[in-house]
Amino acid sequence: ATIGRLLAAVAHEMSAPLGSILSNRDVELRLLDRIEKAAAGSAPGDVIELVAACRELARVDQIAGERVDRLLRSLKIAARAADPEPQWVHLNEIVESALDLAKTEFRSRIAAETDFGSLPEVECQPHLLGQAILNLVTNAGQAIEGTGTITVGTRLEGDSVHIWVADTGRGIRQADRQKVLKQGFTTKPLGVGTGLGLLIVRQIVTEAHGGSVDFESQVGRGTTFHIRIPLQQKRKGVEPSA
Repeated sequence: ATIGRLLAAVAHEMSAPLGSILSNRDVELRLLDRIEKAAAGSAPGDVIELVAACRELARVDQIAGERVDRLLRSLKIAARAADPEPQWVHLNEIVESALDLAKTEFRSRIAAETDFGSLPEVECQPHLLGQAILNLVTNAGQAIEGTGTITVGTRLEGDSVHIWVADTGRGIRQADRQKVLKQGFTTKPLGVGTGLGLLIVRQIVTEAHGGSVDFESQVGRGTTFHIRIPLQQKRKGVEPSA
């Protein structure tokens, strides 16, 4: 259900800039016809004005094209085929791509901020880790009623990397905190949550990456989830290199 909502949101998000580009193309063709006539009639003032209008349309097209390009790059990272072997990646790019995908669902309702640290390449399974981060960001957005802010950050901590997702949502009650990472637990209405999102996050981080997941929360003020994974994955019988 989450994938379906995200795909619908991405399609909607792409339709606006693509529609702008196609609309601008028609206007630009008409402007070029007018420029041609103005040039033939020796009216340099008109030519300069029309060329300026074309430049402005080209600038809008560039912004629209860059938006589509960012979405497509995010989709490519999210849709990587599962590879059982870890890869060395730039983790901030994985995190940012997951955030870009989630933003298509929340759009202007939620402000998204980043606080990325300088990281070396990290050995991980990028498609799985991207899914875990996407799950956390999606959950964070659903925890915010009305408008709010999600902040995603990264830091190097010795031989590990720390990723956090903070929201300004409703927070988690003390009575629910022991249940949050367990299968089937959700506080969302029927049809919105399955109780599997955070369980999947825990499995991806702890089982697939030898890392840890924890969180801190204040009711009415928000929640921050923390992921920590080693820079280099351990293999059976092999110690990671120094």
